[in-house]
Amino acid sequence: MMKDEMNKLTAVILCGGRGERLKPFSDTLPKPLVPLLDKPLLHYLLDYLYAEGVRRFVLCIGYKAEAMRAFVAGLEERDWEVICVDSGDATMTDRIADALPHVPGRALICYGDTLANVDLAKLLEQHELAGALASITVYPLHSPFGLVYFGADRVVTQMAEKPLLPYFINIGFMLCEPAALTRMPRGTDLVTYLSAFIPGRELTAFVHDGRHLTVNTDKERKEAEQQLVEFFTA
Repeated sequence: MMKDEMNKLTAVILCGGRGERLKPFSDTLPKPLVPLLDKPLLHYLLDYLYAEGVRRFVLCIGYKAEAMRAFVAGLEERDWEVICVDSGDATMTDRIADALPHVPGRALICYGDTLANVDLAKLLEQHELAGALASITVYPLHSPFGLVYFGADRVVTQMAEKPLLPYFINIGFMLCEPAALTRMPRGTDLVTYLSAFIPGRELTAFVHDGRHLTVNTDKERKEAEQQLVEFFTA
């Protein structure tokens, strides 16, 4: 039933990043267009959201905006609407605020450099049951290093390779009610915006336990390519 509600959402995708750590790709491309298996990263995100039922997309562009417009112009024809809003070198909240005239209802705010097989129907269901103004999707944090455990006597008791840590990170897929969007401040970041909902208990966390890929470096890009076929292609 919740999947029927997906076509009422507008996916607002943050696509203005420079991707400094992804050179030489980012010398000519915005970060979301960095290739994975010969297709732009953003291609997989749009495909996944479309498969989940989303039909309206607003791309918040800035860096190398002309490349993003060319990407959109080359998209296959579907029963969807994909538009670009160019905010230049603006802050993250400015980009979202500029996109809001094209958002008639709820917004699903996503990072253009992050892929995750989030169950959007369950996200929406939890969001509605909680009566939240905003819900963020969180993912367990893995240590990037192997950890060593030992006691007071310095005798090693355990070694763990990149273990799961008791912390969570915000991976995007942020569901916001229209009333939350009207409170979008300009000139700041998403942490500042979302933190304003905490005192009133208006922000909830949806725990994602599936796949999560973020592409910040060429190493991460290559790791993402190894997993794409299994998790992000039809």
